[in-house]
Amino acid sequence: MSKVVNKELFFALDYLPEGYFIIDENYKIIYWNKPIENLTGIEKKEILNRLLFEIFPNFNKELYKLRINPVFKGGPPVVFSAKLHKNLFSRNDSDSDLYYQLTISSLRIGENNYNALFAIENRSEVYSQINELISLRDKALDEIDEKEKIHTKLISQHIEIQEAFATVSEKNLEIEKQKQQLQELVATKDKFFTILAHDLINPFSLLLGYTSLLSEKIESYSIEETKEMIDLLNITTQQTYDLLQNLLQWAKSQTGKIIPRPEILKIKSIIDSNIVLLKSNIDHKSIHIQNNVQAGSFVYTDENMVNTVVRNLLSNAIKFTPKNGKIIFDTVTDKNEQKGLVTVCISDTGVGMDKAKLSNLFKVEKSTTTIGTDKEKGTGLGLILCHEFVEKMDGKMWVESETGKGSKFFFSLPRYSE
Repeated sequence: MSKVVNKELFFALDYLPEGYFIIDENYKIIYWNKPIENLTGIEKKEILNRLLFEIFPNFNKELYKLRINPVFKGGPPVVFSAKLHKNLFSRNDSDSDLYYQLTISSLRIGENNYNALFAIENRSEVYSQINELISLRDKALDEIDEKEKIHTKLISQHIEIQEAFATVSEKNLEIEKQKQQLQELVATKDKFFTILAHDLINPFSLLLGYTSLLSEKIESYSIEETKEMIDLLNITTQQTYDLLQNLLQWAKSQTGKIIPRPEILKIKSIIDSNIVLLKSNIDHKSIHIQNNVQAGSFVYTDENMVNTVVRNLLSNAIKFTPKNGKIIFDTVTDKNEQKGLVTVCISDTGVGMDKAKLSNLFKVEKSTTTIGTDKEKGTGLGLILCHEFVEKMDGKMWVESETGKGSKFFFSLPRYSE
């Protein structure tokens, strides 16, 4: 990596909210950004050019070195969770209540030469809130036990028993509701941070790698090799852009900021426009695609939301369909048609899914990420977003699939009729 790229990278990292630092293969600290000064209380001038072990002795343990060393060879990112490795950044006993989650990624600086980029997030407040909520839950459960004892003592008084039973039932429902909300909150945050820590770092690492190659050695590559690199950069950039779009849409959806604004739409035209949008991805895998949706099918729904649904379902089909495979859009005549709905099916000749994966496909707390047929990466967020949007538009979404026999995704939307 050139000094200019280093300078620009350091400048950018200084203005990110998370803490970042970089070490070379000898574990010498060569970069320390501003936010990490606030997290650790250690200034840049105090730590630069010193060994990591001198400041944080726990990193000198063999179990950590064994996991970190492959990063200097371009290996996959390494994650140390805040809960399991809370003492990793401890310098003394006063740090025992701090939770830092650490992600270490390869940072290419030359051919077969890598530094290690450390991304640190202070999860102390999150874990403090979780522990507080757990404590409140335990306290509430203790209250329930006490009320059940009272309920037994008052069994001879029919009216009081009914009142006590109603009170306990209400408490149970409220606790169950709080428990479910807590689980959803934790799952949502974990999903979001996982995407940020892994699925955004990886494509940017790839972009940095290829752009560095083109910048430093473009004269040594043929036109065909250069074009192949540019094509890969284009596909990676498009996938990263789609991921950011989904993240923004999902974040808005979770905060209730997305309100459907229905209008009359021709569903076939929306599908055609998204096929054009993803044409480079389709051509890259030589996939044959057909849009057999009836030209006279009109829906009354939100244009941006239905575009998001179609784009994600098509991207998903491309991802899991092998080269020279088929993807077909079609209108389905079923019982939903009698309920004033238009049902669209997108089928592919891809790898398909087993029953276990199907059952967790639209659950944010479950990980359903699978590598595509051309090693494409994803987060599973797109399908969750599709499911939420279809429901917000008063429609339904479901899937039929078998391993090795492709998949069929169905979604129904309100039909427009004069």
